[in-house]
Amino acid sequence: MIPRRLLVSWAVLAAAASLGAKEYKVGYIDSEAVISRYEAAKEAKQELDEATAEFRARADSLRAQWEQAREEYESQELTLSEEGKRAKLAEVEQRKRRYDGFLDQVYRAGGRIDQKNSELIAPIVEKISEAVSRLAEEEGFALVLDASRSEVVFAEQGLDITELVVEELNREFVPVGPTTTTRLVYAVAPIYEETEEARQENIGGRIRQRLYDRFSAPTSAEMVANRQFDETAESRGYVDREFTIEEAVDVARVLEADYVVYGKCSYDGRRVSFTLTIADVQLNTEKRTESGESGRVEELNDGVDQVYQALSSSIEQP
Repeated sequence: MIPRRLLVSWAVLAAAASLGAKEYKVGYIDSEAVISRYEAAKEAKQELDEATAEFRARADSLRAQWEQAREEYESQELTLSEEGKRAKLAEVEQRKRRYDGFLDQVYRAGGRIDQKNSELIAPIVEKISEAVSRLAEEEGFALVLDASRSEVVFAEQGLDITELVVEELNREFVPVGPTTTTRLVYAVAPIYEETEEARQENIGGRIRQRLYDRFSAPTSAEMVANRQFDETAESRGYVDREFTIEEAVDVARVLEADYVVYGKCSYDGRRVSFTLTIADVQLNTEKRTESGESGRVEELNDGVDQVYQALSSSIEQP
């Protein structure tokens, strides 16, 4: 699923012209090791496997319908009238075209599996790039190379930042400890997808991830890992449903969060609409509810950012 080679190379000096006139550090990572240990990549692989299994089940169903129609035609051929034969044969051919068309739609190059794969890979590659760039600047590296592309014959100790990158990437998956007086803990519940189009485009997942990224940006905030929230919700029977305030607060309270965001979204192929609510976990009350929309899926983040600003403004920061 993940590309075997991920070229990672960043120049972090302020002036490239001065690079040759001063000493600088060159570090490296093993991108294959990063990907294999990155929790988000594991989740993406699981999601792709689940989607592939659904496609396979649908293909098996269409094939069974075609084979059943063909067997019925063969068993009834001698007793059917000419008109009946034509009608039955047309049904067989129609079911065969439907089956073949689905296989082509899903499994061809650029088909639905390839599209799903690309959709899952893009944010992972972006996050790895951001983590490497950030760490390179913090650690004073002028250049970070990908050792998985070629063998590293010799490197001084301290130049391999693979472990640092993995730790940075997996920070959001570390369980959240008890709430402190100086940091607020937020949780984001799964955003319920009301329409099939929204589910196909993973609109709820995109909104949730954008909210997670925005709420986790301030240094005064801590986040409950999405996976941890999902596991706790599942253990309490809250699965594949639109969260009520009672359910969202129930899960968030177990995870010792101060605030929880939940909501719903829809997509009709032309416009995305969503409504989000932030609730005070301790008081079990809604702080604010805001609605947003986007004319294109690609512009969804802009709409979510506007709603985030409204929701976050209702919270008194420590």
